[in-house]
Amino acid sequence: MRFFTPELYAQFNSPDDRVADRASAAWEEALRAYREHLEAIRPAMPSQVRKLAQLCLHDAEVLGFEQGLQSLFPVPEAFGPGPFWSALAIVFLWQDDTICSLVYLLWDPIRESAAREDWPFSKLRKHWLYDEVDVAADHRKFLHRILFSDGSVVEIPFVSVITSSVPLPLAHEGRTHKRTA
Repeated sequence: MRFFTPELYAQFNSPDDRVADRASAAWEEALRAYREHLEAIRPAMPSQVRKLAQLCLHDAEVLGFEQGLQSLFPVPEAFGPGPFWSALAIVFLWQDDTICSLVYLLWDPIRESAAREDWPFSKLRKHWLYDEVDVAADHRKFLHRILFSDGSVVEIPFVSVITSSVPLPLAHEGRTHKRTA
């Protein structure tokens, strides 16, 4: 994470008022800097990446996270020598009686960073905290960095993304779903 780091998040939620106050000011600066960053890269973002950047998934529960790599052999001659592979990553989330799915076409494997050992928050029932969309060096590829409530961070290198939200059937009838552990 470049803007919303696990360290800043922990400080922001500190029981020490002085630490929390300093982190609050730093958090506001991170928000401002990230908004400026998004505006600067917006011209390089196709519509589906702009849509991803506009999503607010804060506190959504992570239902599943899968990465599938597939090697394509034999390699078609048009692609030249060497291995050719395709990869997808799918994230399933539950937020406000809606199931959200994010389907990424990857250009490189996902990188995961475990939480620091002294992570002060629960590691049960992983939730989405904050995310950042970034453009890669060649301006045709993108990175999606996500900080989860268990303190882990993933960086998803992607070329395209599909976002989908489906309301749960009972939500249409005015009833809500009860989630069991």
